Amino acid sequence: MEHIIDKLDTNAAHGKGTWYFPAESTTQSLREIRLASLNMASVLQKHGVGGGDRVALMLGNSSDYVAALLAIWRLNAIAVPLRPQGSRQTNYADYVRQCDAVCDFSLCIHDDNMEPCGTIPKTMLTLQVLAKGSSNGDIAAGETNISPHDVAVLQFSSGSTGAPKGVIVTHGMLMQQLQNILYNHIVSRRGCPIESLASWMPFNHDMGLFIGVLTPIYTGCDNLLAPPGFYMRNPPRWFELMAKYQVDMNFSTNSVLASTLHTLRRLHRLGQVVLPQLHLYIGAEKVSPLIVRRCHEMLGPLGVAAESIHIGYGMAENALGAACTKRPTVSVQHFRFVAPNRVQPCDEHLSIGFDLVAVGSPDWRHRITVRDRGDRILPELSLGEINIESPCVTPGYYGDTTTTRDKLVAGRLRTGDLGFFYAGELYFYARQDDMIVVAGRNVIPDDVEMAVEDLDFVRPGASILIGYENSETGCTDVALLVEISRSSSSQQLATYRHALQARALEAADLIINHIVFCERGTVEKTSSGKKRRKVVRDRLLQGLINISEACHEKRAAV
Repeated sequence: MEHIIDKLDTNAAHGKGTWYFPAESTTQSLREIRLASLNMASVLQKHGVGGGDRVALMLGNSSDYVAALLAIWRLNAIAVPLRPQGSRQTNYADYVRQCDAVCDFSLCIHDDNMEPCGTIPKTMLTLQVLAKGSSNGDIAAGETNISPHDVAVLQFSSGSTGAPKGVIVTHGMLMQQLQNILYNHIVSRRGCPIESLASWMPFNHDMGLFIGVLTPIYTGCDNLLAPPGFYMRNPPRWFELMAKYQVDMNFSTNSVLASTLHTLRRLHRLGQVVLPQLHLYIGAEKVSPLIVRRCHEMLGPLGVAAESIHIGYGMAENALGAACTKRPTVSVQHFRFVAPNRVQPCDEHLSIGFDLVAVGSPDWRHRITVRDRGDRILPELSLGEINIESPCVTPGYYGDTTTTRDKLVAGRLRTGDLGFFYAGELYFYARQDDMIVVAGRNVIPDDVEMAVEDLDFVRPGASILIGYENSETGCTDVALLVEISRSSSSQQLATYRHALQARALEAADLIINHIVFCERGTVEKTSSGKKRRKVVRDRLLQGLINISEACHEKRAAV
């Protein structure tokens, strides 16, 4: 089987691929990246790293990170990309220890400025030491012995519902998914295979790994690569760079676009950034119809056509994508429930119902079914659990036979996502674990949060709806947490409370009496922008949420 190191060697030998690292102010050819990986492989080998060893990567996106990944695979060891840092609410050392307890790291590579003390008692290696390696012919190209069943990556889940789990991604899965991406999506607006990619997504996320590293190696195309912070500090600069390097494909998420699209108005005024070749893919979380409309509004003046905006659906357990919109434009449809778990399209002007964005039709060699609790395939417009069958599906979770048995049935992945088919396209409704049942009615937190975050005083991503059992009544109550400025007055908070309650009632017919105004950073997120609902819920119920000082006098009321 041809593997990713074969592709690296072949494309580097043919002089393909120029990689741009704007955060480092450097440019490297694929040939230079390959040489750096060989040198790093020699260092890793001297530290005893070999086939099957788990190597933790506690790094931010960089050219050295790319070379380190390739060095690990050159030795047929297993790359374990971790979040590069903790958050205000999570202790990074605890996170690393959790991951180590799952897979027992053989060696850990960390950024030069990271203080590894107190994490885990393992061999720690800095990038600086690793980058100074010299192969001296110790690692010969073309001698990497990799089989399709060998593990390439342990992709730790984003942790949106609690402790991370190590998803096994084999070399066979990598190559199957790269073929899928090539077959379904890798076509530039110039009518030929893609010539230039761009990514700022972190490598510990499957989108960042596949689009930022694997796809440009597999295709030999040019690549614009930066860490998330480079994008978030100045989104217009990123779009200017994509125009400069004529990027054909870029990926983003609903949360990131919600917080950054408005900054592109500066580019409209300048009138100098034109991106007629760009295809933008949005995935990793539920996509709001509002974000689709705002993409058209903000990207249209930059030359991005409506048909060049795509919605994707997938997960780490399928090594990225399983479905994507392939029609000329993204479908946004209004639905209503006509019976339990049965929906029907209806007039968008009706006050009842809900809007959903299609996530497209199944990708090449993927079979997606929607099933009931008895595992029976449901017909169109029936809400059930989304199941995926493909050669990209994981064989399981590392060291976790229970979850593997629960989530995988004869190679078919039970995603834990709820959705339905309509007119040949899949519609993602909600995560089963996220859905809240209030008075016998399903409430989707995403929908309520998207509605309240459209209010002027709520930042994108700064709200989270939590369901919990009321110990006195036995019923499910809901709490809406909203990050707010410490300088907000009591009068402002009262006004905000009424506006939030009115918007939730209008959007979801939901009465929310428990509104918690909290400090910025309380709504913790994963590396891809997903809200860590279980983590925030547990902290709220344990009394660990810091109420904004401006709200102390209101605390008894909420």
